[in-house]
Amino acid sequence: MDIFLYFASGLFAASVGYMLVAVFCVLKFRRKLSAPFVIAGERPGVTLYKPLHGLDCEMKQNLLSFCQQDYPAYQVVFGASDADDPALSIVGDVMAECPDVDTQLVINDQPNGNNPKVSNLINMDAVAKYDVLVISDSDMRVAPDYIDRVIAEFGPEQVGLVTCLYKGTPAPGLASKLGAMFISQWFTPSALIPATFGDMKHCFGATMAVKRSVLTQVGGFEALVGNLADDYTLGRLVREAGFDIRLASVVVENIVEETDLRALVLHELRWARTIRSVEPLGFLSTFLTDTIPLGLGLSLLTYVAGYGWAWVGGPLALAIFARILLHFATKATFSSIHPVSFWLIPIRDLLSFAVRLLSYTGRTVNWRDSKLSVEKGGKINNLSSPNRVNNGYEKDTISEPSIL
Repeated sequence: MDIFLYFASGLFAASVGYMLVAVFCVLKFRRKLSAPFVIAGERPGVTLYKPLHGLDCEMKQNLLSFCQQDYPAYQVVFGASDADDPALSIVGDVMAECPDVDTQLVINDQPNGNNPKVSNLINMDAVAKYDVLVISDSDMRVAPDYIDRVIAEFGPEQVGLVTCLYKGTPAPGLASKLGAMFISQWFTPSALIPATFGDMKHCFGATMAVKRSVLTQVGGFEALVGNLADDYTLGRLVREAGFDIRLASVVVENIVEETDLRALVLHELRWARTIRSVEPLGFLSTFLTDTIPLGLGLSLLTYVAGYGWAWVGGPLALAIFARILLHFATKATFSSIHPVSFWLIPIRDLLSFAVRLLSYTGRTVNWRDSKLSVEKGGKINNLSSPNRVNNGYEKDTISEPSIL
């Protein structure tokens, strides 16, 4: 019994240590966000890609935010693979409301590989006008200075890719709140730790800004089309080519609407299995983020070992305290118009732990209306071809690996 207690105590201590480090990194990043921002001297033309597939929550406001940038020369390219995609009517409204913005719509059903999003990007790329390309998902929302803050990071010549963190803003409902909590209070802090103490090794699907010359050097969008984790793959290829990745001093907003807990679990299971396929050891280390389950496990072991109630209750109380600290740190840094109550923390922590365990039970994931098999290295096989376009709101941002 003692050896199990020592092992569990070590894991729990490491988890609490992770919490404290995460709080430090979040608050340090808050200082970066609040620092005075200076617009870059050179403001090159930018092409914004908005790949579409079905509807997202508050989609019109999301897309409009990319057409309301305080930037001199930019192009917004919308792309869909289906002429009946319900998102196209919203795109039409957005383009009509922004007649002075250079917008283009590409509808092309040419399949280019197993990743539907990247296949769409390949088709959209034919109309790009500028040499700085910014890709972001359709469920993201940004401020008017978004492009300027991203472009500012391209100053040094060796920077080939710029990315952004994102925060979750929930729609009404328990599942949506839990989904937003995962983004803002679990994923984002874990992504900040390696970004704070080392060089960026990955990029995030919330924003992938890349120079055309760099993208061409690593094989173009075609090099990503066989992987579900296209963001992770792009970051890896850019690093292998000798370029740096920078984290911009801006946080984009992800509007999260989950229809129910089942939909939430399926989304997070896809994220988990994708991460596990590309970074198995890094994914294993993410169990350290589950402080409350680890504290609960240690409390149960101390009870079985016959320790007093102070020893039994101590780990769980410390775990909850550490989690609340991180909750308020992220709340202060990634403020949301719909903040989430801290009483949901234990539910969210236990759910994350359960999803992580479930991720080891298979490789099949659902992406919108397709069923995919995620193989080693993030390679994907289509198990079912989509026969319809999603007509309901669905969130599909993939969280990238975080190496603790």
